[in-house]
Amino acid sequence: MKGNALETTQGWAVASLFRAAINKFNLKRICNIASSVLLLMLVTKVAHATGTDLLSSQNTTVNSTFGSGSSLIKWFYIAEIVMALFTYIKVRSPLVFVGLVICIIFTRVGFAIAS
Repeated sequence: MKGNALETTQGWAVASLFRAAINKFNLKRICNIASSVLLLMLVTKVAHATGTDLLSSQNTTVNSTFGSGSSLIKWFYIAEIVMALFTYIKVRSPLVFVGLVICIIFTRVGFAIAS
């Protein structure tokens, strides 16, 4: 059996399905909307680039709140330990304490990034 696949009846049925799917979407309207969104994104980028940092004066406050030795970190550590003890009582698996160490490391890294 030789010939083009579109010459067969099954090929035309598949091609008509693709044609119906393409006709269902209005590509010109989608392109207009996408170009409008891209133009709006370009305008907002300029606005962000020319702005000033309003929170630059609060840098010491953020470092003292989230930095090493702050009380917030100590409360996070206490909460993690209490939750690990509660989970250990429920599950009776020592792997909970491995998770505690991982949580403490992630907390330390997160607060280091924040400060």
